[in-house]
Amino acid sequence: MKTSTPQEIVKAALANGELDKLLLGAPAYQYRSKYSPAPGNTDLTELLSVVYDHWDPADKKHVHEQVAKAVYAIIGTYHGIEPVAICVLLESLRAARGKPSLGLRLDDVAARLRASIDTFSEQLRVDKGGGGANWPDGRLGDLRRLSRNTEDLGGPSFCK
Repeated sequence: MKTSTPQEIVKAALANGELDKLLLGAPAYQYRSKYSPAPGNTDLTELLSVVYDHWDPADKKHVHEQVAKAVYAIIGTYHGIEPVAICVLLESLRAARGKPSLGLRLDDVAARLRASIDTFSEQLRVDKGGGGANWPDGRLGDLRRLSRNTEDLGGPSFCK
């Protein structure tokens, strides 16, 4: 199933109960606009903006619950680390700007994310893919950057 807009992709993931796959950038749920600065094959920020801003208020609670469920499903996996970090950063950014958020329990998510990062720290350190390409310590360096940005916005730290 090939979809072309972020709205269609998010709606398909919700309909299929596969928001976890959307967060992980599974092929069926990838989206990257021509001008996207995202380092990988999908622009998660663009897709999550649909979740934040483009839902009928009657559906919003259900959508937000599904995102929380997906976050907790992938938080302990290697490939789930970066998407969860992006979710924490976006939640913190929205809170700092006074915009509605998904209502994730950020302290809990950050603590679980920190434990996952600790578990996979050596693998993250040598992984130069995606956001890790520009860091001497690979993806771990990029996660430190995301964590600092999150802290600057008043959110919780998740990486030392």
